[in-house]
Amino acid sequence: MKKKYLTYAGIVSAIILIIMFAGILLTGSFTIFSSAAIDPIPDHAAGDLVVISGTTNLMADTRLELVVIAVSPAPGTDSRVGATDAYIVRGPGMSNTWSGALDTSSIPPGEYMVRAYRANTSYQPGDLLATSPLRLTNATTDPSMLYRMMTNHTLSFIRIDRPGTIFRGEKILITGTTNLPNDTELLYTIVQQSNISVFTVDPKTQKQDLRPGFTRSGLITVLPGENGVNRWSFAIDSTEFIPDRYDVIVSSDTTGSENLADDGTVNTASLVVLEASSDRLTPQVPGTGPCQAIAIDALPGTLTNRTYTITGTTSFPSGMELHFTLIPLEFETNVNMGTKSLSGTFTGATGTVEVTRGTGDANTWSADVDLSRFPPKEYLVNISNDRIDPRTFATIYGDTYCSKRFTLSG
Repeated sequence: MKKKYLTYAGIVSAIILIIMFAGILLTGSFTIFSSAAIDPIPDHAAGDLVVISGTTNLMADTRLELVVIAVSPAPGTDSRVGATDAYIVRGPGMSNTWSGALDTSSIPPGEYMVRAYRANTSYQPGDLLATSPLRLTNATTDPSMLYRMMTNHTLSFIRIDRPGTIFRGEKILITGTTNLPNDTELLYTIVQQSNISVFTVDPKTQKQDLRPGFTRSGLITVLPGENGVNRWSFAIDSTEFIPDRYDVIVSSDTTGSENLADDGTVNTASLVVLEASSDRLTPQVPGTGPCQAIAIDALPGTLTNRTYTITGTTSFPSGMELHFTLIPLEFETNVNMGTKSLSGTFTGATGTVEVTRGTGDANTWSADVDLSRFPPKEYLVNISNDRIDPRTFATIYGDTYCSKRFTLSG
């Protein structure tokens, strides 16, 4: 009897192992008890985009709900100050990974707790899986508030800081300004321009998946700014996007079709999403070395003081923004020994250019440059896939560029 019992136990164990192996193969993890962990969250200035990430044994392609709770809420106020979703993706080992984008523009500096819940189909959060502290410090001055010419408008307006180009999976803040009153509700919508779908096959499970065109919308609130220019923002997690060009539309929640032409309470900006290099679905960029994926057409050795159109080709898709700079190879600087500071004169140009559709695999770009105010000397033209953060104006460096020299005559 004992031997028979052990035989049955071995069969049951084998069945459990088979189920576990199938679960791991299909989901990237095996779940008996749901669990999650939150990676340490560094301190951020209030108003920053905060990316919260971690691991879990829950299935890929599902979600967690992240709720931000004030540690010491003021009397009579709601302890819940923010929330966002986190998208779970297949991890490299026995656990999957997740991340979410949190916009802290409306959260004041203070001590908070992030709680990760299992997403629930009802309006109530599911099981609490993990917690982690979050500290927001005093916010820094938003450079977009320096744009004062907007206050000269007599009509209402909404402005969107150009989001530019990102890689799928990046988390960004879409930001902008308006002269609409504080606490006004705005409606944002993100619409895929082509409405195409992408067919994928999981390399591990051979599971087929058709990812349709993407649309997202929501309500945001105008926040107080300076000198009559208020601000707004919302966070975007592009993990579920497919490579394409998107329209970002922000409007007053009360704007109707009958008055869109009479005021500026609606605005549209373009967002280009590229496939991440680790799992590109679009054709590969042929090399990331100098002047391979981006090229500058031949320039004369010497240019004169007039306007030129500098052109080139690229394998990047139509609609993507490239970063263009024109700088002198050498410029004079003076050192003040008393203040230990540098001073000098510098003449150059910088900005973004948009890729336009070309023929075959080669798209084109161009930049008009007025050299009439540039002093005669040798200059360097550079075109790259660097990006500028529209909120902080910091450079986000890419991996592709091309440079050429020319001499400006007197």
